[in-house]
Amino acid sequence: MKLKIDWQQMRPGMRVVKSGLAVFFTLLLFKFFDWEGVQIAALSAVFSLREDFDSSVHFGASRIYGNAVGGLYAFLFFLIETAIGQHFWLTLFVVPLFAMLTISTNVAMDNKPGVIGGVSAFLIITLSIPSGNRLMYALIRVAETFIGVFIAIIINSEWKKVHQSLFQKKIKK
Repeated sequence: MKLKIDWQQMRPGMRVVKSGLAVFFTLLLFKFFDWEGVQIAALSAVFSLREDFDSSVHFGASRIYGNAVGGLYAFLFFLIETAIGQHFWLTLFVVPLFAMLTISTNVAMDNKPGVIGGVSAFLIITLSIPSGNRLMYALIRVAETFIGVFIAIIINSEWKKVHQSLFQKKIKK
């Protein structure tokens, strides 16, 4: 396989610019409120940013549902772990089982676009959280997803107005 870069394709289109703006506003919002966890929100903003407002709302909702399902299974995992204790064998068998349940639940909800986000949320929450208030951590991860989706939706709803305003000014000149 020979890699070749088509430099003509390196110009940013509208979706690329909107993605940059979504990351910018996510970073700004999290800095302004001194919140942590900006990476999940920024990823959600970029993933949820689609061609138009309706597509962003639809995909954003799928992402939120998927992450909520993943967060729910992570919470159930932590309940089991609290009852039984932290053991590698528990993680070895229950995490893959709950990953499968996260996928199956999303598919059963007709939420196939939310599968990857749901499994990602589940695995990030169960495999990377230190001991402590894990329920709060899971809820925060879902909230960060919601914030990123909300920013993507705002960008898409306002982008059309700004783009039309600029385009109409060009025509009038």
